[in-house]
Amino acid sequence: MPPPPDEPASAFLAGPIGGLPMPPVPPAPVPALGGLPGPGPKGLPAVGWSFGRALVVGVVTNLLLAQVLVAAFAFIALGVRNAEDPATVYVGVIGDLAWLGFMLIWLFRWQPGWRDRIGIITGRRGVRDAGFGFVGGLLLYPLIVLAIAAPLTYLFQTLSGSEPTTPDQLPQHLNAAQAFASVVLAVLIAPVVEELYFRGVLFRSLRDRHGFWVGAIVSGVIFGLVHYVPAPWQDSMLLQSIMVFTGIALAWIYERRGNLVANVAAHMAFNAVGIALILWAR
Repeated sequence: MPPPPDEPASAFLAGPIGGLPMPPVPPAPVPALGGLPGPGPKGLPAVGWSFGRALVVGVVTNLLLAQVLVAAFAFIALGVRNAEDPATVYVGVIGDLAWLGFMLIWLFRWQPGWRDRIGIITGRRGVRDAGFGFVGGLLLYPLIVLAIAAPLTYLFQTLSGSEPTTPDQLPQHLNAAQAFASVVLAVLIAPVVEELYFRGVLFRSLRDRHGFWVGAIVSGVIFGLVHYVPAPWQDSMLLQSIMVFTGIALAWIYERRGNLVANVAAHMAFNAVGIALILWAR
């Protein structure tokens, strides 16, 4: 039916058809707080959890369950007397494995499809990305020492009046079994657990909503804070500051590859160099 002569065609097309009302137009979606999440690194699907939920997951799975509950029980069961006891290495292994287990329970139970969202890619690409990450981790260690640790050492020396050194992260007088356990913890267990949480969960909760730099800096700062070791303030601050920049660098590797396998390999290589130097110096 042609439009009435006194009504423009556009108005006719926008009106009822054949006397029937037009279907209602659905309302525009309301953006989530902080913006709708966009795609992740290398086009990975956006994660569904917020930064606040990622923090709660870290506190509950690590601090409350793994450290307060499981690690405290391990301290008693192993007869560990204090933090200087070499057997604390075993407690560290138990605590990190417990943290990994509790995180996996949360991911499998409440985050369906989490592997695809975080980007745990194996096969030929996984091998290629792991090689890239491992070489990156080996190169990262001297880069951090020269470009970050050296100027930070000078800064904290100026502020404190004494030369800072990074505090020892391992107990003294380790026997062969304890030294082996410390290597397993540093090179195998900690890289998997820490990359899954700090990059896969925490970094992505911010990065997908606010961009790479917000995610990398905030997650890097938290990564540095959790590496606190009791020591003179300048020594503790030196270690934590170094770990902040290390966390940012690891986030960059994740951004470049879009595969957490690359990050785990980089973290393994970085820690392998560090613990080899620690044990060799003894």
